[in-house]
Amino acid sequence: HKQNIRTKLSVRPWSTSDSRPWSKRDTPAALSIPRQRRHRPIQHVTAMHPAEDPSAFGPRNDVSRGPDVDPSRSQLDKKLYRHIELPNGLKCLVICDTATLRARRAGGLYDDESDEGSGEESAASDGEDEGEGRESDDDDGEEDEDDDGLRKAAAALLVNVGSYHDPQYLQGISHFLEHMLFLGTETFPTENEYDHFLSRHGGSNNAYTEMEHTLFHFAIPQDSSSGTKTVWKGLEMFSDFFKRPLLKGNAAERELGAVQSEFELNRKDDECRLSQVMCHTCGMDGVDPMGGNAGFCQGERDDATNRPSHPFAKFSWGNEKSLKIDPEERGIDVLKELRDHYDRHYYARNMRLVVMAGYELDEIEQRVCEHFRDVPAEPRLPSKDGDSDPIVGKGVTNLEGYGLPFHPSSLGRVHRIVPVRDHHTLTLTWQFPSLRAHWRTKPADVIGHLIGHEASGSVLSVLKSRKYAMGLSAGVGDEGLSDASTHALFEVGVSLSKLGVRNWEEVVKVIFEYIGLLRGHFLDGDEEGLPDWIYKELRDVASSSYRFADEGDVTDVVEDLCENMAPWYGLPDARVLDGTSLYFGDRVDNEMVKLLLFDFLSPENLRVDLMSSIFGRDTDIAAEEDDEEESDAEEEKKTDGDAYGAV
Repeated sequence: HKQNIRTKLSVRPWSTSDSRPWSKRDTPAALSIPRQRRHRPIQHVTAMHPAEDPSAFGPRNDVSRGPDVDPSRSQLDKKLYRHIELPNGLKCLVICDTATLRARRAGGLYDDESDEGSGEESAASDGEDEGEGRESDDDDGEEDEDDDGLRKAAAALLVNVGSYHDPQYLQGISHFLEHMLFLGTETFPTENEYDHFLSRHGGSNNAYTEMEHTLFHFAIPQDSSSGTKTVWKGLEMFSDFFKRPLLKGNAAERELGAVQSEFELNRKDDECRLSQVMCHTCGMDGVDPMGGNAGFCQGERDDATNRPSHPFAKFSWGNEKSLKIDPEERGIDVLKELRDHYDRHYYARNMRLVVMAGYELDEIEQRVCEHFRDVPAEPRLPSKDGDSDPIVGKGVTNLEGYGLPFHPSSLGRVHRIVPVRDHHTLTLTWQFPSLRAHWRTKPADVIGHLIGHEASGSVLSVLKSRKYAMGLSAGVGDEGLSDASTHALFEVGVSLSKLGVRNWEEVVKVIFEYIGLLRGHFLDGDEEGLPDWIYKELRDVASSSYRFADEGDVTDVVEDLCENMAPWYGLPDARVLDGTSLYFGDRVDNEMVKLLLFDFLSPENLRVDLMSSIFGRDTDIAAEEDDEEESDAEEEKKTDGDAYGAV
């Protein structure tokens, strides 16, 4: 499958001869950190701290309660939340959509007889708007509402297993399994019965497979006054995916075609192609980690190259070659492996659930218990290597046994790539250790903000003044390849002009000069580190954005919260609402920032990917460059040097 992607690639070593520490004296005068903005202090949300002590859990019958997250809601969020843990270990967040609940009551759509014992939540939802303003459903998109104008109910379930957990000999199986679960269960055996039910009632559903988790979700209109309980019927059918799926062989061939179609679509996407090149080349000339490179990985070996294989190197999408042709040649029973993969990873303690509806919290909790308490607490099938398996342990699937994804021999190189569409980008990638434990201060975000800012004296302003670039971004992405339990990839992406492609080394030089400027704050002066006002400004802007953020689509709400609850994500239960959005504390984590600047943002730890449609063309490049210089000269005359301003 990798040979089918016609990506032209050339590699040469990147020079690391001048890698001495930078100081402020080495920095060109054109570069500077952004100036402090003067503004009145903002009362930020981080002052509100719900209980994070595990003792906050209290028993209620056979269901445990988690910490109260309501105090950390944004100012416009009027929903009520409740953390619960079922007897089988499934952790859930149930959400009362109070605005929809009030609307249903006002329209006679709510059956009070079915909601006994919910006086506490009822009083809260009836009286919470006094003095606080009323939430408007008009901000939600049309797809977010049913025919009555009510916001839909929604649910999402996350399984803490993804493409990183695929066996080396069957890459893409997690994605394939995600597709197969929709094709019937023992209780609802008719193929696509779940899809047809949702379609008949105006609902929708979908799923996706990430690197370390798989997420399923659905949305359905709120129940009407006719007495039908479509919300709970949909939840019942949804829950059966995780108890008794059929995984029928006669549907596998057809569903494999859908996986192949997704692959064909992705192979034309330049970002996906770049990601796969990075995955394919991360091992390079690596040797057995037990022979001295244990920091690279602790796992399987690639069958074709006999190189050690980090999960990052795997082919996550899957296609007919990886899931049918190759396994058949090796005598592998794909359906049996599919069932085994399900039995090893789909169990309650390895799942997280979010349910949001226009019902009282007590009833939502009751329905969740009714439909999900039968999900097995433990794996149906033990791991292949028992407790020694680095992928399975501590009750949830994890990847703690693996190190950083890029072997040292794959760094310090330049990869030239021909894109599908006509564009030019430069991507600089440094690998960091996982930063999930630093969710409070977000040091990589601070560095990304400084490198990526666009004011006078920024990297981008200098590159624009030289007509090398049109745009720049910096930081750790939020997708699984970039942000994982094993690593974080800090990327600087530059949208280049053709002139910038020819002078890409100058672009890299400017970026390292700016990194040198940041390092200088740790070398000169009495107070070591970046100024605290930078962190406070980021914290206040994030706090203001969070306080007044729109609630968004119900599907996005349950998806985002479910991801925040993922075991590998590392957020405490009390911070699932705001932990990814806010900065906590009063100053920069200068100790961590210094470590990243000096130990990781170096030429030796750098990977360069230069993607340009100039490469591989059947034209005389020299002649093209001559034409380009004439075009640049003409453009300069038109703009009279004022297009980007002086730096």
